[in-house]
Amino acid sequence: MHVLSTAGHVDHGKSSLILALTGTDPDRWKEEKERGLTIDLGFAHLVLPSGKELSLVDVPGHIRFIKNMLAGVGAIDGVIFVVAANEAWKPQSEEHLRILDLLGTNCGIVALTKADLVDEEWLELAKLEVADHLIGTFLENAPIVAVDSLTRRGIDDLTGEIESLLGATPTSTDLNRPRLWVDRVFTSRGSGTVVTGTLTGGHIALDEELVIFPSSGKSWNVTVSNLTKTFLGDIADTSHKVRIRGLQSHGRKLDIADPGRRLALNLLGVSPGQVFRGDVLINPNQWCATSTFDAVVKVLAGLSHGVSKKGAYAIYVGSGDYPAKISVLGKPEINTGESGSIRIHLNSLVPLSKGDRFILRELGRRETVAGGEVTNVNPLTSLTKASPSSDTNQIIEENGFLDTKLIYKMTGDTLKANLGDNFVISENLRKRITDELLDRADRAGQAGFELSELDEISRSVLQSMAELKIDSSRAYGSKFGQVRNTLAHHPYLLELDQSLFKPPPPDGVDRQQIRELVRQGLIIESGDIYFSMNALEKAKDIIWKLSGSNDAGFTVSELRDQLGTSRKYLLALVGYLDAQGFTRRNGDYRKPGPALIRQFSGS
Repeated sequence: MHVLSTAGHVDHGKSSLILALTGTDPDRWKEEKERGLTIDLGFAHLVLPSGKELSLVDVPGHIRFIKNMLAGVGAIDGVIFVVAANEAWKPQSEEHLRILDLLGTNCGIVALTKADLVDEEWLELAKLEVADHLIGTFLENAPIVAVDSLTRRGIDDLTGEIESLLGATPTSTDLNRPRLWVDRVFTSRGSGTVVTGTLTGGHIALDEELVIFPSSGKSWNVTVSNLTKTFLGDIADTSHKVRIRGLQSHGRKLDIADPGRRLALNLLGVSPGQVFRGDVLINPNQWCATSTFDAVVKVLAGLSHGVSKKGAYAIYVGSGDYPAKISVLGKPEINTGESGSIRIHLNSLVPLSKGDRFILRELGRRETVAGGEVTNVNPLTSLTKASPSSDTNQIIEENGFLDTKLIYKMTGDTLKANLGDNFVISENLRKRITDELLDRADRAGQAGFELSELDEISRSVLQSMAELKIDSSRAYGSKFGQVRNTLAHHPYLLELDQSLFKPPPPDGVDRQQIRELVRQGLIIESGDIYFSMNALEKAKDIIWKLSGSNDAGFTVSELRDQLGTSRKYLLALVGYLDAQGFTRRNGDYRKPGPALIRQFSGS
C-alpha cells in the first residue's frame, strides 16, 4: 500500500479535497471544524477504481503548525500538492515544496483547487505560474489537474492521475527491520492505548513484542569491549516493552502488516500517558539509538545566512523533533544553496540509521534552513579530520572494528565476520595490530609473550596469523615455534608434566637442553628447581580460585595443601610467582598480582 500526503498553503482546500476524494473529513477536532482551519494531522483511506488502495495524510498549511506538517510527511511515498487557483502561489506553498524536496520526495501530483472560482483565462495563468515555481524541483514534470471539491470538477481526472502515479511508484521495501514513528495516540474504550503511524522497513505481526522508544530518551556515552568510545545507547535501557494486542489498517483487522501501511496498533504494556507523538516502535535487536551523528545537508537557496555552529536548531525526523547543536565539518559555514557535511549533537537518544532523511530548522528565526541525510550514527573521527560517508566500509575503517550485530543496527547492512565469529575489522587496523604482534614476537625471542598481555581484538588477530604460533598461554615467532615443537616432546618435559608440583631434578639431562627448554617457555626455573608450564598454569588457576574464597587472600600453607606439594617446591614456585607479578605478598597472606588479574579478567 502507498501513502500520499497533501501539502500547500493554508486555506487552499487540502482537507476539502481529501473529503471529495474519499468521503472522509480529515479534520477531527471541533476547533478545526469551527475555524475551517486544519491544525493537526488528518487521515483517510482511498480505494481507486482499479481496486488499489492508498492512505492519505492531510497536513496543516498554516505556518504556526509547521511542526505538525513535518510530523506528517516523514514517511510518505508521494504528495498531492495543492494550490488554490484564485490565490495561486503563496509563502507556505514555497516552504512546503522546499521541505518535500529536501526530504527526498520524488513524485507527486499538483491539484489546482477552487477552479470554479476563476474563469478559464485566469485558470490557465494560474497553471503557468505554478509550473514556473516547480521548475528545478521533483514536481517539475508533475501533472497539474484543475479541480473543484464542491462541484467535483476534475475529481475523476485527479483519481486517474493518482492511479498512474501509484503504478509508477514502488511500494515500501521489506528490509526485515520494521520501524513505526508514532504520529497519534488515543484511548479506545475496551481496548486501551492505541497508536497510529506509517510502518516502514519491515513487517510486524499480531502478538509481536516490540519496544516503544521515547522521544525524550536521555543521552549518555558508553564503552564497547573496553576499547571503543561510542555515542550509542542501549535501547533496552530506555525503552518500554509492549505487545501488539490489536492491528488494524483503516478499520480492517490484520494478523500481519507489510511496510508502507498506515496502521493503528492496540498496545499492551503502556498507558496513553507513557507514549507520545515522536516516539518510535521498533525491535530493539535491530536498532541502536544515538545522540550524535554525521550527515550531509543541503542548505536552502535564498536565505539571508548560511548554516554554522552558531544559533539554536532542531531536527525533524520521522514524526519527532529534537533540539540540536551542529558543527560544520571542514569549514566554518555552509553557504546558502550549497551542500556540506555536519555533525549533529542531540540531548536525547534517537534510533536512527544511515540514509534517514531529516529537516533542519533554525529556532531563533523560525525557518527551515536545510535538509539532510544521516551518514554515520557513531562518528568517532575528530571534527577536524572527519570526512563523512554512508559507505559501510568507511564506517568500519573509522571505528577500526565492529561487531556484526552492531553494524546491522547502525546501518541495516548484514556483513560476514572477518575476525573471529562476530567481528569485522578494517584492513588498516588489522595490518597495524599484525605489525605490532610481529614486533613483540621478535623482541620476546624464544621465550615468546603471554596472551594475557593482549586485548580481545589483538588475540583474535593473532589467531589468524600464520607468522606466529600459539602454545598454551604464550605466542612465538614461527621460527622459534619450529624449535619449540621439537622440544615439546623432550623426555624431561614429559617427566615434569607428570609430576607437576613435585618435579624431579634434571639429573643426566644436558644443561644446554635445559636452558633451551627455559628459553622456549616450556619450563620455568626458580633456583635449581624446574616446573613445566602446565604446572604453572594449574597453579595459577588454583590461586585464582583460592583467592576468591577469602578477601584477605591465602597463606602459603593453604596453597601447599591445595597443590599437594612440599615446602621446598612450594617456596620455589611462590618465589617465581611473586617475581613475575602473578602474586603479591601482604604480611602472612598473598593475593593475585596484576599479571594474574590481567590473565583471568581479560583486561
